[in-house]
Amino acid sequence: MVSKRNHPLEQSHYDDPTLEEYVLGQLLPGEEEAIRQHLTECAVCRTKVAAYRAACQRIKSGLFQKLDEVAPGPRLSFDHIASEWRKPPRRITFLYRLQQLMPSTSSLVLLALFVVAFLLVMPPSDTAALRNLGLIEDYNGPRSVVAASTDDGLVILRLSAGDVEVVSHMSYMIDPRNLQFSPDGQWLALQQGRTLHIIETLNQGAHIRLDLDDSADWSWSPDGQRLAYTDGEGGLYVFDIATQTSRLLVPAEECAWGRPVWTSDGQQIAYSMVKPLPGSGASHDQQSIWRVDPSNGFRVELTRNDAPDDVLLVPAAWVQDDNALLVWDVKAGAIGSLPELYYVDAAAHHLEPLRGYSVAAGTRLAWPVSARGMVLAIHRDQLVFLDLDQSTRQSIPDQFPRPHNLAWAPNGAWMAYTVSGMAEGQGLYVFALQDGESHQVELPGGAVEKAVSWAGAEHLFVIRQPLDSSSAELWVVPLTTGQDPQRVLTNIRMPQTGPYVGWRWQDVLAMQVIQ
Repeated sequence: MVSKRNHPLEQSHYDDPTLEEYVLGQLLPGEEEAIRQHLTECAVCRTKVAAYRAACQRIKSGLFQKLDEVAPGPRLSFDHIASEWRKPPRRITFLYRLQQLMPSTSSLVLLALFVVAFLLVMPPSDTAALRNLGLIEDYNGPRSVVAASTDDGLVILRLSAGDVEVVSHMSYMIDPRNLQFSPDGQWLALQQGRTLHIIETLNQGAHIRLDLDDSADWSWSPDGQRLAYTDGEGGLYVFDIATQTSRLLVPAEECAWGRPVWTSDGQQIAYSMVKPLPGSGASHDQQSIWRVDPSNGFRVELTRNDAPDDVLLVPAAWVQDDNALLVWDVKAGAIGSLPELYYVDAAAHHLEPLRGYSVAAGTRLAWPVSARGMVLAIHRDQLVFLDLDQSTRQSIPDQFPRPHNLAWAPNGAWMAYTVSGMAEGQGLYVFALQDGESHQVELPGGAVEKAVSWAGAEHLFVIRQPLDSSSAELWVVPLTTGQDPQRVLTNIRMPQTGPYVGWRWQDVLAMQVIQ
């Protein structure tokens, strides 16, 4: 809702589509009142609103003029229509309409009884949509917030012991992309069309809209108070939650692209520079990895890619106490290959291949880096662990099936992963890094395991697809309490693949544990 372009006096403004909806009366009462208050102080938005109203009045006046000038054909007479048109409008009440339709008192009583019965039998569409989710009533997992894309729109839920609260149901959110919660779970960022939505998840709070291109990407700062995003047109911005304004860090002519990656202390942001931008159809002349200080916009080139037409490098994670970067070849996934991993020494500005490959999940790695700097990789067709903090490679004597998706526990000691092609209920495993052993976690039959993420230290969130179904389910799986796994909700849309191959689960589901 607030423009990403800063006013010289740091005043925020509503974007043009929102002001047009305000003039046309298409906003909710609360949003309309907020804009009305804003217009009393903002001359820029006031001028735009006046221009939109003048345009609407011109259209209305022109329409009336055309209707008055209409002349009937030789065999037609519009005299009666014209006379009725010029009559002053008559106030038609609801009671008058009922009297015209049902003049008898008995018919009116029957109609009233019918309406009451219909309302009792047929629930509102919003209620019916929520019933289709099959929400759990006795939830026993950690306090969390969940956003799910369904056939009935986007639903935001808050989960706590014994309770599931529907925070918001946005039926108009039919095709969201890249759902990401802030670390504290208070804000949700997502894209629909060419708009970045930043939604407060507490009691239907603030809802900010920013203009973006289709290829935009973003990530939250570690404290959850800032959102760094590339706008798809070459610019890199930081949106501040406290002020609800965006600040330009990298201008569009420098061609920032892809997902920005924060350091653990929030003091630096790594990003990729690609000239010209991907999607233009032209060959790439330049490509490099940069870092920028979000406090002052100071930028430093970390490494340069000498073969930008063959390899397109993007940052994945900071390692070695934020002194180095793991980067990978996102272009490999576009041609169906496994992306190669690279290491960037930020101080020496040195790039070297790690002689290991990973698996892509859209524009993300399906095998991420752990809190201890460990990453699973493929080397000579064997699974290995790369210790990026110690610059070592660890073999895995007892090779396990290649994971389809994996997630690391918060402390980095355990890895949970799913394996495709397994029987229903048999595709979830956990791997203990200390003893080097995998343990299967059995789930109820009737569905296959697709993806997994940690819900704190003792629970897993598991995405499953029921057999012969085109939708997915979210389950919570206790690992230490001895309680049974629970299905939290169903009717979740299945994601698409791409644009760089791999299931994009972040487009249909996001979970965040609330500490």
